[in-house]
Amino acid sequence: MATITDVSKLAKVSKATVSRVMSGSRGVKEASRDAVLKAAEELNYRPNVAAQSLATQRSDYIGVILSTTDAGQVSTYLPLFAKSLKQLGKHMLVNFADTPSEYLRIVDELNNRHCDAIIAIGGNLPSTLDDNIITIDSGTSSDHRAIGYDYSFASESACRYLSSKGHSSIAVVLEDEGYASQQVLDGYKTSLQNMAMPVNRQLIVTASNGAEQAILSLLNSYSSFTALVVMRDSQAAIAMKLLKDFNLSTPQEVSIVSLEDSALASQLTPPLTCISYPSEKLVNEAIAELSDYLNARPVNSKPLLSGNLVTRDSVVSRK
Repeated sequence: MATITDVSKLAKVSKATVSRVMSGSRGVKEASRDAVLKAAEELNYRPNVAAQSLATQRSDYIGVILSTTDAGQVSTYLPLFAKSLKQLGKHMLVNFADTPSEYLRIVDELNNRHCDAIIAIGGNLPSTLDDNIITIDSGTSSDHRAIGYDYSFASESACRYLSSKGHSSIAVVLEDEGYASQQVLDGYKTSLQNMAMPVNRQLIVTASNGAEQAILSLLNSYSSFTALVVMRDSQAAIAMKLLKDFNLSTPQEVSIVSLEDSALASQLTPPLTCISYPSEKLVNEAIAELSDYLNARPVNSKPLLSGNLVTRDSVVSRK
C-alpha cells in the first residue's frame, strides 16, 4: 500500500505539501498540486484521515535555516526573527546547512515536525523548492516566495564611490561560487566597464578556502591595487590585518569598502565604509511573505532591496 512518503518522492515535493493537497488546502502552487494528484493516482494512494488531520494542523513553529559559514549574519538575523515571530505568536526552530543535500534533509526534518513554514537564508538551495519555503538571498525563481538584497547594485555603488575618490585599480573578494557572489561579480564588472576601466582577473578572488587565503593571493599577485571591495565586514578585518603585516596601511595605501555594515564595521580601525546590508528590511519582507503564505495569499514577486552608502574612514581620496 502506497504511503505519503511514496507520493512525496514521486511528486518531488515534501510530505507537508502532499498533505495540503490531499486536504484541499489553499496556498499550493498549481504545478505542485498537479504533481501530487498525478502521483497519488499513479500509486493508488488513499490518505489516512487521522494522519492527514494531524499533518495539516498548525504547530506555530517556523523553521529557520542559515549557513554555518557566516557568523555575522547569524548573529544579526536571529534576534530580528525571534522578535518578529514572537509578535506573530510563532516559535523558531533554527538549523544550519551549507549544501543542497543538507538543505533537503533539514527541510524534510522540519516538515516532519509540522512546521507551519520554513525561512531559508542564503546558502546553496536546491532548484526545486516546496511551497512552504520562503527564501532570502538565494536567487530562486519568481514563482517562489523570495526576498533578496541587490548585491549587484551594492557592488556597482562601491566601485563608483571608489572611482569618485580617484581609485582606478579595484580588487574584489567574493565569498564563494553562490548566487550572491555571482551578483557581486556582475556588478563589479559592469561598473568597471561603464567607467572604461579594465577588468583584471587577478584582482578577483574567491574566499571558498577562507578570506585570509584569498587576500594573501591578492597581495602575492603581480597586480597592484589601491582599493578593495569585500562582501563581509569580517573579510575587511582580515584584510586590514594582512595589509599591516605586509607594511601596507589602510586607507592610505589600500582603501576598503564592505557590502555589509554589521556592528563590527564601526569598531574596526579605521572604521569601515560600507554599502549597508538591510537586514531589518529583509526580515520584515520575509515576515510579510510568511503572513501571505499562512493566509493562502498568492505569490507576488518582490523587487530586490538596496543598501545605502555609509562613509567612514577606510576610504581615502587619491586625487
